[in-house]
Amino acid sequence: MLTGFEALGAASAVLQVISFASDLAVACKNAYDGATTSQDDLQRYAGRMSEAVDCVHTRCEKMSNANSKFASPKLQTIAKECKDAADKLEAEVQYVTSLQAKGDIVKSLRKAFRVSRHQKKLQALQESLSMYQQVIKTELVSHLCSQSDAIYFQQDASFGKLDTDIQFLINQLAQGITDVKDLVKREHAAMRNAITQESARAEAAINSHTDSQVLKLRTTSETKRKCEVFLQSLKAPLMNQRYNEVMDSRDASFNQVFASYEDMKTMYHCDPESDGSIKDDDSEDDNPEDDDSADDYASEDDGNAKGHEISETASNSDHNSLVKNIHRSWASFNSWLQSDDKLFYIQGKPGSGKSTLVKFILDQEQTNDLVQRWSPDATILSYFFWKIGSEEQKSIKGLWCSLLYQRLQDQQKLILSILQRFNHLSCHSEYHDWAMKDLKTVWDYLANMDNRHLCIFVDGLDEIRNEDGFSKLLESIDTISMFPEIKMCVSTRPEARIIRWLKTKKAAGILLEDLTRYDMLVFVQKKSREISPNSQVSSETSRNLRWKLVDKAQGVFLWLYLATRSVIDGIENMDSENMLFARLNALPGDLENLYIDLWQRMNAKNPVYLETARRYFRYVLQDPGLINMTIGQDEIVFSQPLIVQIACAENLELQEKLLKGTGTIGLTEILRRCEDITASIHNRCAGLLEVHLEEQYHRIYEKLENNSNAFGEVEFIHRTAHDFLTDTEAGRGILGCGPLSDFSLQTQLLNGLICTAIVLASELKPSYTRHGIIMQITDFAKRWGNEGLQVATKMLDIVRPLYDRKFIRIYRDLWVPSGPFFSQLTDDDLFDDFVISRLATETSTDLATSVLREGWAPGFEIKSFKRLSKRLFFALIKLGAVPHQYGEFYDWQLEPFARKGTAFINLLTSFIISTKRPEPKHGILIDAELHRKELLETLEIAIYMATTCQNLNAVVPLFSFILGTGPMMMGRLQQRIHGLGEPTSDDTFILFEVNIQFFLLYLLSKIGGNLADCVLAAPQAQDVLSRIDSPLVKIRYFWLPLTKKDKHEQKISSQRTFQRILSPEPLLRRDIEQLFDVDFEGLSQDSRVPHENKTDLYTITQYTKDVETEEVNVEDMMTSLAAENLGFCTHEEAGITPPYEYLRNARERNQMAWRSFPLALGRLEAAAATKEGIEGYE
Repeated sequence: MLTGFEALGAASAVLQVISFASDLAVACKNAYDGATTSQDDLQRYAGRMSEAVDCVHTRCEKMSNANSKFASPKLQTIAKECKDAADKLEAEVQYVTSLQAKGDIVKSLRKAFRVSRHQKKLQALQESLSMYQQVIKTELVSHLCSQSDAIYFQQDASFGKLDTDIQFLINQLAQGITDVKDLVKREHAAMRNAITQESARAEAAINSHTDSQVLKLRTTSETKRKCEVFLQSLKAPLMNQRYNEVMDSRDASFNQVFASYEDMKTMYHCDPESDGSIKDDDSEDDNPEDDDSADDYASEDDGNAKGHEISETASNSDHNSLVKNIHRSWASFNSWLQSDDKLFYIQGKPGSGKSTLVKFILDQEQTNDLVQRWSPDATILSYFFWKIGSEEQKSIKGLWCSLLYQRLQDQQKLILSILQRFNHLSCHSEYHDWAMKDLKTVWDYLANMDNRHLCIFVDGLDEIRNEDGFSKLLESIDTISMFPEIKMCVSTRPEARIIRWLKTKKAAGILLEDLTRYDMLVFVQKKSREISPNSQVSSETSRNLRWKLVDKAQGVFLWLYLATRSVIDGIENMDSENMLFARLNALPGDLENLYIDLWQRMNAKNPVYLETARRYFRYVLQDPGLINMTIGQDEIVFSQPLIVQIACAENLELQEKLLKGTGTIGLTEILRRCEDITASIHNRCAGLLEVHLEEQYHRIYEKLENNSNAFGEVEFIHRTAHDFLTDTEAGRGILGCGPLSDFSLQTQLLNGLICTAIVLASELKPSYTRHGIIMQITDFAKRWGNEGLQVATKMLDIVRPLYDRKFIRIYRDLWVPSGPFFSQLTDDDLFDDFVISRLATETSTDLATSVLREGWAPGFEIKSFKRLSKRLFFALIKLGAVPHQYGEFYDWQLEPFARKGTAFINLLTSFIISTKRPEPKHGILIDAELHRKELLETLEIAIYMATTCQNLNAVVPLFSFILGTGPMMMGRLQQRIHGLGEPTSDDTFILFEVNIQFFLLYLLSKIGGNLADCVLAAPQAQDVLSRIDSPLVKIRYFWLPLTKKDKHEQKISSQRTFQRILSPEPLLRRDIEQLFDVDFEGLSQDSRVPHENKTDLYTITQYTKDVETEEVNVEDMMTSLAAENLGFCTHEEAGITPPYEYLRNARERNQMAWRSFPLALGRLEAAAATKEGIEGYE
């Protein structure tokens, strides 16, 4: 026997024991839980485990006898412990089969369940097996066989004589093969006498070891960042908002969902109002002899009906039947969680509590426990549709992104696999980068890579947005759940299209409104405890009111919530008991009529109240979107409108003081007015609106006096309230005439938002508002045309000082420089007059130059070509802007370096990047995104700047990359800078050195043809063309994909190095045309046919082989470029000095920038310390 192979054989056998023992433990647990498990199945599981134990014994003896240096004492110990666990499991099997043989299994198992003795044993065994599995994983990869050991074993002459399963394991460790299906197939053949198809789990475990080994070689901090960016691209800003805003599961009383029949009978025989304790028959209020009712339901005519305890008011047979039916329904759900059945539905009326129930289920540990009986590796995912929410909260795309995000959390191995398989996805950084096709492709790909079982809960199918519709949604649901390891539970209103679909699926389900009577009683009891202790209502009357409320609710929780609040209001108003019953009897039994009734009670007789509530409704219906704010150290994304925003919108005097600075107003007064608005919404809106306070922002509320509601979000209590106002005649009557989108109201809301930013800046320091507020103002102007522009310009004059003083800013840290305020407005020529008129008042030309330079500054994620209008460009030139003056641009991704460029270089660089993006849909579409006028303006501007450029041979760095063997694409270095240290990247990186002549030819080629003739005919254009005689493109730095040998030799801790070509040769024109997809001769817009079918990677390789190079790292490359003034400079040169504390914390946390640029950051830290007088620095 060969040295080292014995231990691997023993390890493989141990994994088989763990796998079969885990299966057997699950089978026994299921039997104890009442599942039908045949003796044959149990004996078969036990037999396979026994055979695997024998194999362990044999192979461990061989390992000991071989005296191998690879022999593992820990492996011997694990093997012994696994055999002990197997013996205990065999004893459990004998116990179960003996009970079955007696024919009294149900009774016996119920007793066993109650004492939980056997279940606890099994749980302990499962935990031990899981621990053994983890230890054997570590032992296998860390000590028994490294990758180099495996390669050595492969080359041994006797390798072919080994058992097939050992050969296969060695091949896996040596080559990184991780195909689970192939592993299962071959391993089964290798151990045909001892292993059956159930060995898939053990084989998957081996597969996991191999993946871990590969991952260890590949994973660095840069790789983690790459995975984090990819994962975050799937997460929409408000992905969890709907879940968070559903009633807290602690307040929901769905205790019977997981109750046993005995427990449920106890619930229904006790007083639900006494915290679950059995009713005390000696209690005066609860004496059944005082109960005049003979039915479960109160008489509609008897407003003062007596107590209605279920156990006393219904006949025993009716009561038992009720309990059995309810238990049967919930039991069907519990059974589904544990079964292989694909689909389960929760159907309910609007407002019946479907979302609350789904949230309750997700929050319970019992759910996870039951799902893991279906499969121990099962993971729960969820999504909540919300029709009145944002696009990602009510769309099919939002569903796909959310599920993928949850599935890939903490799954770095899977993310890396996805990025390697689909290279173009590595450029995704935000939700809007995703196309539906890519989402589906990734989901399908994971079916073969992710072995976990998934139980998915999707709430509110009926709330899909109209643009998607039911048909597309149901098709997506089928696609998501088509794989055997995926099951799904959905909730919905009784929409006809969805109900028909459920019937075709023959899905099991429940009708929620038939099952929640007890839970509703508990809910009302909780609410009644909030009543003032000074209330004059007797306990008997209170109890009768509660029962009557539940009767009238007919299973609709929202009706119960609103009606209960109405009754409590009556109690607080000191209504008599007769008046309370009259109030309750008068409430309509359906939601729509209840909304009408509540509205009429509060506002119908007072036109002032009506108008006030109408404005509140319309404020919310404007859907003003999100606003990012930072209060203290807390960064928050608020959903508008906020209470403080409405308070300012409603009070013109307050606006006058805050917007125009005509007076002073303190925080106390502002908060008082916020409380007035909160009370007004409560009193005037009939319960249709509520003020929502995010729990995670409690520190913010603590900063405000009396935990004020100032930053509470105003929203509809439920979708039914929204639909009532917008879709019913009565609701539209409340809203009044006119379109829902209202210029005056939107103006007031926006003024209210600006006032909120002023309050933050002046009263809640250190706080600020993100620059998105400026975009909201510009969007307002675009939406409302000239009228909106006039209002918007006044608003912009107000927020400009806030921006200049950094109370409105782009970055969190105050030390980070911001671009000019006017640069936020140059993307649309709508604001050209505003920018020009305000700049005309400046005495210095520096601001005009900065605005010009920022006009084409490459940003982090520009999806299309950023431009200045021709009119604004020449106005800036007239104001003294210099197009060839260099300036610095802060970019957090480049820290401690900054970008450096001119307006001319920025225009040319942005244009080429926009036309050769990784995703064609984001590039320039000549006939669509940039129409003829814009193209001609761009060319005119470029030609003008070229005429004043002293040196068209000046060189500029241009970053490009090739994913796999695909086409070369342009990108921004800052987007990929931290990925450049990844030691095993399969991408190709090229940093070109190109001159301005090349840029101009590229621009002409892309615009080209007849389109450019009218511009090029001008004398100054001809002069520029005469100066373009030698376009230059050289390769300055590069790295090529690593070979397998290179990857093996690359150290895990080392940073990937680049090759710097010492004497680069210019690229030939034909190769430039191929790589950049241009035709310099014909200056055509059309894409070029690849030259001789050569790939771009092949062409690059021809220029990088057999040339003299030197190895440099990322920091060397950036330092060299900065020293040569090639597109970059250091922070010190740009005058940017972060605080010492900021740099020290980043160093101590070993942040990515410090790992990539330790020397540059060290110098920056020393400079900061010296500037601040920190001891130890001179």
